[in-house]
Amino acid sequence: MKNYLRTRHYPYFNEGDLKYMIDKNELTSQFRSFKYKTIDDLKSELNHLNLELPLVEDCSSLTKELLFEQILLPNRIAIQPMEGFDAKLDGTPGHLTMRRYERYARGGAALIWVEATAIVPEGKSNPRQLYLSEKNVNQFTQFVSTIRNRCNSTLKELGFKANCLIILQLNHSGRYSKKNGHPYPIKIYQNPALDKAMGISEREGKIITDEELEELEKIWVQKALLAKEAGFDGVDIKSCHGYLISELISSHSRLNSKYGGKSLENRTKFFFNIIKKLKKRLQIGDPFIITTRFGVYDELPYPNGFGISRDKKQKVPSIDLTEPIQVIKKLHELDIRLINISAGNPHYKPYLTRPFDTPIPGTDFPPEHPLYGVFRIIKLASLIKSQVPKDMVILGSGYSYLRHLAGYICAGLIKQNMVDICGFGRMALANPDFPKQLFMDGQIYPKKSCITCSKCSELMRLGSITGCVIRDELYKKIYKEIKSKNAAR
Repeated sequence: MKNYLRTRHYPYFNEGDLKYMIDKNELTSQFRSFKYKTIDDLKSELNHLNLELPLVEDCSSLTKELLFEQILLPNRIAIQPMEGFDAKLDGTPGHLTMRRYERYARGGAALIWVEATAIVPEGKSNPRQLYLSEKNVNQFTQFVSTIRNRCNSTLKELGFKANCLIILQLNHSGRYSKKNGHPYPIKIYQNPALDKAMGISEREGKIITDEELEELEKIWVQKALLAKEAGFDGVDIKSCHGYLISELISSHSRLNSKYGGKSLENRTKFFFNIIKKLKKRLQIGDPFIITTRFGVYDELPYPNGFGISRDKKQKVPSIDLTEPIQVIKKLHELDIRLINISAGNPHYKPYLTRPFDTPIPGTDFPPEHPLYGVFRIIKLASLIKSQVPKDMVILGSGYSYLRHLAGYICAGLIKQNMVDICGFGRMALANPDFPKQLFMDGQIYPKKSCITCSKCSELMRLGSITGCVIRDELYKKIYKEIKSKNAAR
């Protein structure tokens, strides 16, 4: 492995001290939309940008089994958690929720990572977000059973011997919470930049107390055990994208609190307490999986932020993975063996989390070439994999921008041991059969692929149920109706 990866626009990427510099001035004028029809087209552009990503035409590495913690995954494709906001008002999966997940299950992915499910009603980011409770656990049980039966049947048809895994993401939306459909931010600390991005004032919402956080620890554990009762194979204690736990881990400026401040131990205390308390409630040898979708870099300037340089002279902080690596190693000590790597805050700088061609109306184009965004998140996952214990399974993100060519890079990443599992979000909304296409035909169909138009994200911003407007007639109709109503106002 090289000590330095030098590129024209990335002055250095030091794998030794895990610091990653980006020259934003040079990147600003580099935006280009996706235009690559063939693998050679993509190779040419990557070479032009001096970005090293593995591309192989043989996608068979994606069909390889993966064994971890006595759990056998049938292949290397996962469906990422993408909120549809189509639950019933009590949080029970609605008919469109079931429709989406049945479509995922028919695609043949090894792992279905069910979207953010609120642990408390006041922690919802949308009135129709999933919410698991004692009152609707039976409906969730039916939901899991239907997905599992459909997915295992598909895997068998495709020739895979192992069964699928289904993980539930448990979340509190924190500063992105809503009350009666309106923003009511439950903040860890004051951050004017995030308030501005949300279009709210500093006075709105509240700063959560240590006592309230301590109570949430108990509730999180209770909901994880309820997820086990419902039949999920594991739970994700969500710690990314600026939501409650993610913001806690970035809370350098939360002073006089046992859950924040300069100490990483304090900033991760809430997160680790949940895991420790949950493990105490499970029997030794219980195969129930505890995992997390973990944000390793958010680009918030110090004294806030995580995975960032503390150099206050930098307007855009460079990446420093020292603390993220420390957290992941601590998770390993707690017997966590699966981590889903992500980055950014989609409410603040969405291109860090999901590189795209077309922004949501009223927002800006990415200040960089989208392939840099793809490279960043792929490289972060690869660097982390190289620095943590070998039995830690790393699930990567950010591939949907690559459209029909995504499988060739994912296959290369798996082949070179740069990541263990490749997770797709927007692609699954647009083309839920993409895993089957890769396994059977060795390619994702171009005319079925996500085109990163941001319309699914626009539907989220509009408070609507969410899906692919381009490839799914149902959501195309919903989108047109909403746009028409808004235009008439």
